[in-house]
Amino acid sequence: MISIARERKNADEQQVIIEAQRIKIGKETVETQQLAAEADAELKKAEPALDAAQAAIAMLDKKYIAEIKSFNTPPPDVATVMNAVMIVLGKEPSWVVAKKELADSNFIKKVMDYDKENISQVILKKIEKYTRMDNFKPEHVTKISLAAGALCSWVRSLEDYSKALKVVAPKRAKKLYAEQQLEKK
Repeated sequence: MISIARERKNADEQQVIIEAQRIKIGKETVETQQLAAEADAELKKAEPALDAAQAAIAMLDKKYIAEIKSFNTPPPDVATVMNAVMIVLGKEPSWVVAKKELADSNFIKKVMDYDKENISQVILKKIEKYTRMDNFKPEHVTKISLAAGALCSWVRSLEDYSKALKVVAPKRAKKLYAEQQLEKK
């Protein structure tokens, strides 16, 4: 009887521990799901603009690129956009370098395939100088050059996406960690 009572007491203690773990895992699951939802919502805010900019660039053809390239001295707003694009691509922000890049037959492909997930803080800081300008707006630049307007939209959307990603990345990491912890249990 004493042995049975002792075993029953141990079983009851184990049951209490298991129930506490079950409750804790349930809370962690809810928190993980909330983190995932928040992260997805943040990215979904930025993705439409990025998708629209990518679509605008995809519509550009050699004719539009040639339009920009044809300027001996580009209008100031076009030069501003091209400087920002050169910074994003890791090039010197100058008209001479921009013209060389525009002459590259893979220029549009470089822009389309740009790694938007890993834009450095240095690049973001540099393009912020341009994106804060009053005239650095796609609707304004498009009146001067359709291609420059699309590229302006692309730079702005990359910046917005990167800012959203900066908010989302820690949440993704926390979510991943929580999921790994849940799997271990």
